[in-house]
Amino acid sequence: MYRIILTLTIVLIPLVAAPSFADDVVVARVNGTAITARDLREAVDRLIPAAAFHGTVSEEKRNQYRDKALEDLINQELQYQDALARGMKPDKKLVKVRMKEIREKFPSELSYEQALAQQGVTEDALKARVARIVLIQAVTGKVVDEPSQMKDGDVKEYYDRNSEKFKQPESVKLRIISTKDEKKAKEILAGLKAGRDFGDTAARMSEDDYRIMGGDIGYIHRGRILPEIEQAAFNSLKAGEMSGLLKAKGKWFIIKVEDRKPEHLVSFDEIKEKLKKDIESRRSAELKEKWIAGLREKAKIEAVINTQ
Repeated sequence: MYRIILTLTIVLIPLVAAPSFADDVVVARVNGTAITARDLREAVDRLIPAAAFHGTVSEEKRNQYRDKALEDLINQELQYQDALARGMKPDKKLVKVRMKEIREKFPSELSYEQALAQQGVTEDALKARVARIVLIQAVTGKVVDEPSQMKDGDVKEYYDRNSEKFKQPESVKLRIISTKDEKKAKEILAGLKAGRDFGDTAARMSEDDYRIMGGDIGYIHRGRILPEIEQAAFNSLKAGEMSGLLKAKGKWFIIKVEDRKPEHLVSFDEIKEKLKKDIESRRSAELKEKWIAGLREKAKIEAVINTQ
């Protein structure tokens, strides 16, 4: 679900290497409102993974983020303007809470003031940024988040209309032991037949990555494992039974079927919460895309300079 997450990094981005053009240079206009080089630089900072921040990212790499950063800035300005056009105002109480949260990230009031001074940002300017973000969140909630919410009855109706999507194929729960050495495989099988625990034996003697889980590969559908193993697992063995030696891909395998599940329909109660979230997420993405597209269609957007 779409959210602009309010964190310190959104409102106080530490400076990186000096840009190749002045901070106040206009890089784009949205219905006459300027987006500056500093706005763009800070937006790029937010897109670059945190581990790569500040001084370790080449200008060439930063250039790769600029188109996306500029697109995000334009979209946010359009959302902000739309909120104003709807007569919306930022929630003053929420702005106050967010400002408090920012200040509390600093060990002292002095360090907070020093950070503002270092970034060349006054507290009033910071508060204006926070108010802007709060307003964008509010209009996004109104236009995207709230309409995307699904009632349980609507989710159930979707489930009933699309029941084929919720069928689970036949599956078996397997443990496996594998080795390239036939003699070793025969010794392992003999030990298992003598009563040794399959999981413990797999952990000690198997030669594949599943040994760390005692050979447990979980529930498997047809088409997910080697044909020789699939044949034994699905057609020959019952739950609780173990195979003999199986040869496939130049290795020797021993498998144990721990459980079987026939093809079945996942119940609505089992999948309701996940299905609700999935549908709401899709609806949210669709509503946001439609909203932004509509705003862009009516807007006057000018790329003032090439930032590459």
